[in-house]
Amino acid sequence: MDYRLDIGMWNQVFAVPCALVDRHLKLAGKEQLQVLLYALRHAGEGFTPEGLAGDLGMTADEALDGLEYWCDRGLMSQSGNTLLPVPPAGDVPAAPQPPAAQEEAPAEKPGLPPRKRLLRPDGEHLTARLGESESIRYLMQEAEATLGKTLSPAMSSLLLTVTDDYGLPVEVTIMLLHYAQEVGRTGTSYIDSVARDWAESGIFSLEAAEEKLRQLTNVRLAWGKVSAAAGLTKRSPTKSEEEKACRWVYEWGFSQEMLEAAYEACADHTGKFSASYMDKVLGGWQKLGIFNRSDLEKHKQAAPAKKETMGGTQKSYDISELAELASLRLPDKL
Repeated sequence: MDYRLDIGMWNQVFAVPCALVDRHLKLAGKEQLQVLLYALRHAGEGFTPEGLAGDLGMTADEALDGLEYWCDRGLMSQSGNTLLPVPPAGDVPAAPQPPAAQEEAPAEKPGLPPRKRLLRPDGEHLTARLGESESIRYLMQEAEATLGKTLSPAMSSLLLTVTDDYGLPVEVTIMLLHYAQEVGRTGTSYIDSVARDWAESGIFSLEAAEEKLRQLTNVRLAWGKVSAAAGLTKRSPTKSEEEKACRWVYEWGFSQEMLEAAYEACADHTGKFSASYMDKVLGGWQKLGIFNRSDLEKHKQAAPAKKETMGGTQKSYDISELAELASLRLPDKL
């Protein structure tokens, strides 16, 4: 006889780290807790941030922020695309020492912490900084007003990192947040990457930030025209695509209708969107002075006539000309 203990939904359970309840339950936000529970439930199965976001009803940025949050808090570590539990302190292997003859690799940027810092400022440090700095208090207030929500612990600690570690002034950080809100990219991962880029580029004044925002806006508007012309789904362009889009719109001055015409030519030839092919098409039109549909139609109509005049394959001969050519044939052997 077989015996079985049936406890309903408790038949299938997964473990939750005690540290989650003991140290993080009060501080973690709803999204962070959802992400961790999802990751624990699907341990060993594999999942994508997009799949996680779809199942939990959040954006991909929020999903990535949640995963990064637990990596920052030390409950998980990341190796490539694999998430791992962080081993106890005594089990962490010592980092291999480089050979004495080799020099240490230079830091990526002096004065900036390495990417993906293991730990960000904790709640105690954040509270202390809020108490001692009026500018930090102002930053947090403005951030909540700009983003339209209460700041999560992850966002609060990131903003402190941006000012204290990256060195961005409070007013520059606020401008960055306004831009992030405008483009709909308010996740900590995006804000962190932009803030680091600004710090590495030396954008520490309002004037430099305004110029950078002008550049970013131009890129966004140019790519918006190209993606609309090509009917692309919403996606971020590559650096090369950004450069080409700005060249087509701002340097060469092509209108929306000509971008659409270039995409039509591209799709007829390649069957898909290709920035490189569109660049060749538009570059050719720019050299020929073709900047509207009317000029393009005239050029297409003139092309066959020009080909005939230059002795192309479509040249025709009349009967008399053919007869004359025949009479010039050498006779066969005598």
